[in-house]
Amino acid sequence: MPIVEVAISLPLHKTFDYHCDGKACVGGRVKVPFGAKKVIGVVLIIKDKSDFNKLKSVEEVLDEAPILDQPILDFLFWAANYYHHPIGEVLLAAMPKNLRLGKPAKIKKVIGLALKTSQPDFDITEEQSLAINAILAKQNTYHGFLLHGVTGSGKTEVYLRITQAALNQNQQVLVLVPEIGLTPQMIARFENRLKTRVVAIHSQLNETQKLDAYLMAKNGEAGVVLGTRSALFAPMPKLGMIIIDEEHDSSFKQQSSFRYSARDLSFIRAKQANIPLILGTATPSLETLKNAMDGKLTRLTLANRAGDMLMPKVSLIDMRSNFDGALSKLLVEKMQQHLSKNKQVMLFINRRGYAPVYFCTECGWKSECSHCNSSMIYHRSINRLKCHHCGDEKMPEQTCPDCGQSSLEVYGYGTQRLEETLSSHFPNTPIIRIDRDTTRRKKALAQHLEKINSGEPCIIVGTQMLAKGHDFSNLAMVGILDIDGGFLSTNFRATEYLAQLLIQVSGRAGRNKDQGEVAIQTRYPQHPMFNYVLSNRYTQFASGLLKQRMSALMPPFAYQALLCANAKNKQHAEDFLREVAGLLKSVEMDTVEIWGPTAGAIEKKADYYYFNLYLQSNDRKALHQMLATFGQHVDSIKLKNKVRWYLDVDPID
Repeated sequence: MPIVEVAISLPLHKTFDYHCDGKACVGGRVKVPFGAKKVIGVVLIIKDKSDFNKLKSVEEVLDEAPILDQPILDFLFWAANYYHHPIGEVLLAAMPKNLRLGKPAKIKKVIGLALKTSQPDFDITEEQSLAINAILAKQNTYHGFLLHGVTGSGKTEVYLRITQAALNQNQQVLVLVPEIGLTPQMIARFENRLKTRVVAIHSQLNETQKLDAYLMAKNGEAGVVLGTRSALFAPMPKLGMIIIDEEHDSSFKQQSSFRYSARDLSFIRAKQANIPLILGTATPSLETLKNAMDGKLTRLTLANRAGDMLMPKVSLIDMRSNFDGALSKLLVEKMQQHLSKNKQVMLFINRRGYAPVYFCTECGWKSECSHCNSSMIYHRSINRLKCHHCGDEKMPEQTCPDCGQSSLEVYGYGTQRLEETLSSHFPNTPIIRIDRDTTRRKKALAQHLEKINSGEPCIIVGTQMLAKGHDFSNLAMVGILDIDGGFLSTNFRATEYLAQLLIQVSGRAGRNKDQGEVAIQTRYPQHPMFNYVLSNRYTQFASGLLKQRMSALMPPFAYQALLCANAKNKQHAEDFLREVAGLLKSVEMDTVEIWGPTAGAIEKKADYYYFNLYLQSNDRKALHQMLATFGQHVDSIKLKNKVRWYLDVDPID
């Protein structure tokens, strides 16, 4: 009887052998007994002999044809190896949930073709034309491109035209976007232009829709697959091009379980498929800029906005001389001017909720989460204090628990409080708030965006969900509030992220013939970063940051890995990493530095204490050799079963 080697979704770096009397195929699913349970696994090898005796038998062969073809299997093996993650978890994470549960691989509802498509009524710019021609010259070979275009320069038009060229050759195109909020807008644009099936893969679809999209990508019916980071794993037999929009965005990095970077893995998928990869952004990450400088990417520049649109005028409002709360008088005046001309105004504040601090004015007590080292955020609409880390909620105290006085107040602003303040300043203007709280309901985000796209004068209040990609034609002004935390962060990437965020948010303004306006409120107007942001010189700013990183030997000039351990017993987490550090130091690899263990930025979350151990080297191979050594010996560490731990290769936090 043949023997099949099966990968099962377990936190173990091993596979399992089973007898199989059915007709199994490599890359297909089988149901197998594992302990007392029946689990779904993926067949990796069909063989005659096993090193083990007394093999159990496969319960059921679920697929006649492979779910994961050889190219996608090779890609997933590479990813599991690079991120030192168990192959079973990687393979099963790459599939839609319904396939992981053993449901049949059948399409329930075929996504139809768009009823009618329309071609643009404008000519592309010379810069766009040069970029398109450069990409299409490398159409059937591996080549990386950085499409560096200022906000509003028409990067999407370049994507549409190169996608059409790939479709003309009977190829498929994969397009990744960072935020779910951008997906409907992108799908609408692609469907409106291309005579092909465009399918979406992202977390707000139901499981049946995800499976249908995945299977249509797999059988080649979908010409374009458009989605967030997990769409990278869709099998596409005729894949001819990969486009990553807003490549700098940290949403492309998965922050739980299998901690991969979709942007970084896209290089490998493109290389294995021998196709071009296009990374588009107005604010390239330092890693991407370094790749361009090293000749690993060809840089294509769109320096001007399309259709004679002007870049917005950016100004700073010094909040040191302003004591009017969240909104300065000057900002309110500017908003009134634009609203009186029937234009839209957007205010960006990256904090949801009503207010971040609930405190006592007498003794300074403040409400903190009993399960985390963090403040509780006040949500006025439900009159609750909420922890944004563990989700715990409680009623606000009526009197101060420390001094007994009823002198409790809220301090600071979130989106809810800003919305309330705006209502008092602009009682007759509609206010549309877009954050995680207002977009929980299905289709809520699409409804909000529809209202904005109608062009009616309104004030839009939003968090990071609105920062990138959106094209609001009647939006004349953007106000940016409360960004100073970026200057005070412990993350060495904080100023890079802040500059990217400011330029991306600013880029939403003035997307028609009139010049837009951007006002940034800050207590640090003299910070050198603003010189570059005000004059739209992101590349020069990033070059300065790259020089600093090079002299400090920090990424992208070095490679990092993070080992995080957490436990309810604080000592267990720290001691586990001490033991790991001792094990790694005994390897005697001089090129790898080991730092820590140190407490996490938020040491306690949901009653677990977090500690980190950092590994860094300017030799990537040496770093991975050390991580492999750790993987081989981790079972010898005594505290292993008393802690939860994970490994994060190329961490971004």
